Amino acid sequence: MTAVGPPGITGIVLAAGAGRRLGRPKADVLVGGRRLVDRAVTTLLAGGCSEVLAVLRPEQQPAAGARTVVNPEPDQGMGSSLRCALAEAADSRACVVLLADLVGVRPDEVAAVLARHRAGADLVAVRRAGQRSHPVLVGRRWFAELAASAVGDRGGREFFDRHAGDTSFLDYPDALVDIDTPEDLRLVITDDSASTPSG
Repeated sequence: MTAVGPPGITGIVLAAGAGRRLGRPKADVLVGGRRLVDRAVTTLLAGGCSEVLAVLRPEQQPAAGARTVVNPEPDQGMGSSLRCALAEAADSRACVVLLADLVGVRPDEVAAVLARHRAGADLVAVRRAGQRSHPVLVGRRWFAELAASAVGDRGGREFFDRHAGDTSFLDYPDALVDIDTPEDLRLVITDDSASTPSG
C-alpha cells in the first residue's frame, strides 16, 4: 500500500505480546480473515502515516506493508516493544502508536490525530468514553523521555499521565473492546461479521 501522509510520521504497531489470557499471541489472531497486526498496519497507512513499524516476536511472520522490528525479549512487556520501536524511528518527526488488538480503530481517527499534529500539537491522544486510548502521537522531542518511562507492561501510561496538560485530546463517545480473553475475541468477531456486508 502506498503511504499518503507527510514524510516523517511513523506508525508503530505494538504486536509482540504473548497473549497469555487469550492463549496465543494476539498479532496472529484472525478477524475478518486477516491477522490483527496486518489490520493495524493497514489502519495506520490508510490514516496517513508515511511508514509503519510492526514490533513482533522473533518467531512471528512479518506484517504486510510494514517494516518489521523484532523484540528479542518480548516477554519483558509492552514497554520493551515500545523502546525497540522508538529506537528504530529515532529520525522520525513523530510517531503514532497503536496496539494490534484494538481492531475498532478507524483510519479517519488516525487522520484526525495527524491533523492535530499538523496544527501544532506534538502530543496527541484519543479519549474513548472519557478514558485515554489509542492511537497516540508523540513528537520526536519526547522520544527519549517516553522510552525511559516505558517499563514492563505500562507502555506509555506513566508518560501520558505526567504530560496530561501537554496533550491535545480527541474525544470519541464509545469505548473499544481490547482483545485480552477468548470472550473478548468472540465479541469482536461477532461484531465484525455483523458489520461486513454480505455478497
